[in-house]
Amino acid sequence: MKKALWVLVAVVIAAVGAWGYGALVRQEDDSAPSIRLLGIAEEQSLDLSFARSGRIVTRVPDEGESVASGSVVARIEEPGLEEDARDYERQREEVQARDATRKEDIEKLKADLAKISSDEKRIGRLVADGIAASADLEALQHQREGTQAQIRAREKEKQQLEAQEQELEARQDKVRRFEKEGTLLAPASGTVLTRHHRQGEWIEAGGPVITLQVESPYIRVEVPEERLSLFSVGSRVRVWPQAKPESAFFARVVSVKPRSEFATRKNWGIQSRDLKTFSVRLAPQATTVISGQTFVVEAVKT
Repeated sequence: MKKALWVLVAVVIAAVGAWGYGALVRQEDDSAPSIRLLGIAEEQSLDLSFARSGRIVTRVPDEGESVASGSVVARIEEPGLEEDARDYERQREEVQARDATRKEDIEKLKADLAKISSDEKRIGRLVADGIAASADLEALQHQREGTQAQIRAREKEKQQLEAQEQELEARQDKVRRFEKEGTLLAPASGTVLTRHHRQGEWIEAGGPVITLQVESPYIRVEVPEERLSLFSVGSRVRVWPQAKPESAFFARVVSVKPRSEFATRKNWGIQSRDLKTFSVRLAPQATTVISGQTFVVEAVKT
């Protein structure tokens, strides 16, 4: 009798469990016409930093200020770089002037060589006729050879001057690169979300100076796998602030990405099965949202 009673209790428990599970499955059926989930507005931000360390010597835009693309956000100290750049430029100009003088000297020596060659031919004819002494012809030959040697020497200076100019150009480019690395430019227009450093503070290479919001915030909502069919890319969903149901607007689904966590009873209520969730991004239409604001997202089956 006692054994039969325990069997009856087990059967009743199994029946109740089966009924409860069936009810839960019926509630989680994807045939429901709509679903409501919570979403949060997240900014699309960009951290701006220097490629080298230094002390900030200019004002840094404050939080909430607008920054235009290509504008100067901040500069770090560059002791001696400007003087070095001017010095290298002066040295390059001197080398170029020496090269110009070298070319002028070569043209002058070539003109002298042409005159010497002409005199050598004339004196050669006179020596052949016995009118002029052979010593005069030899003197002209020595003069011609000396002029030719001077021309070759001046032409060889070209390589030396070119090497000097290339070295100075490389040093000047290095200084300009340092100057460029010392100026932080905004790669895109946006609004300053966070100012991490102020004027006068030391900044490490790679450390953010400001965080820039480059685009309007999007709304992120976590969707369980069983209801993902209601959130296809390009479709529209109805959204309203959690505290203002009367201020509803539409948002477009722009991306769907899988996430590692799974839906649980604690997070999703009736969606209690171990189903993978998907991160869905929504772009608000004809409205502006504030980062961190929470919204109710309603998707309706069409």
